[in-house]
Amino acid sequence: MDIKIIVSRKDPVGNTIKRLGYSYEEVEDDVTEFSYSGKDIIVVFSRHESSSKIPSFTVHHVGNPTEATLGGKPETLDIAFPKLITAIYRELIDIPIDIQKTFEATHHGPTLEVPILFVEIGSSMEFWTNEKLVSELVKATLKGIGKVDDIECESVITVFGGPHYSPTASRLSKSSCISHIISKHFIEKISNSVILQAIEKSINNVNLVILDSLNKRNKEKIILSVSDLNIPIKSL
Repeated sequence: MDIKIIVSRKDPVGNTIKRLGYSYEEVEDDVTEFSYSGKDIIVVFSRHESSSKIPSFTVHHVGNPTEATLGGKPETLDIAFPKLITAIYRELIDIPIDIQKTFEATHHGPTLEVPILFVEIGSSMEFWTNEKLVSELVKATLKGIGKVDDIECESVITVFGGPHYSPTASRLSKSSCISHIISKHFIEKISNSVILQAIEKSINNVNLVILDSLNKRNKEKIILSVSDLNIPIKSL
């Protein structure tokens, strides 16, 4: 499959990218709502919003662990591409700009039939329209895409637990590749189906499950759900 970059005409980062002279496929809908019938792997450039307004570069896989609050289908995760997202993130952390760089947990839509990931800049209009920052984001992403076939992964990891902004995934990505991350906020409510999707819906086979700061009950919930998969589990 080829890799296609998508931006939305409704998204300020997409508009900044267009202003910089890049030409990518544009969709009319919001980035969390668009549909796609092709077979390509999708990378979406988008704004990142947070109440803190902290400037940041973020990457994340896509899907709704529970209800669909922002596009897509409820309790449905999209297909992850751990090698691609990690290749991109490793380039982002090398950008010589003092800005937060982090993996986010899997969240929001759209729900597609092809692998998809988001590369975002946050967290306010000041940064979404900053041509220097957006240019650095695009260049690093393109470098990562170019290295995806050569990237080395000590392990391919799904993370259950930890905060929405995952320091565990960000740290482990230096040597391993990151699949879905299900934050601690969803663990109590997620179904067995979603737990299995977080491991099985990945281009690269997940071979390690990380339990990040979970209590005993939630650890047991995940362990029971994945017991038949014979995948090593590590608790942090």
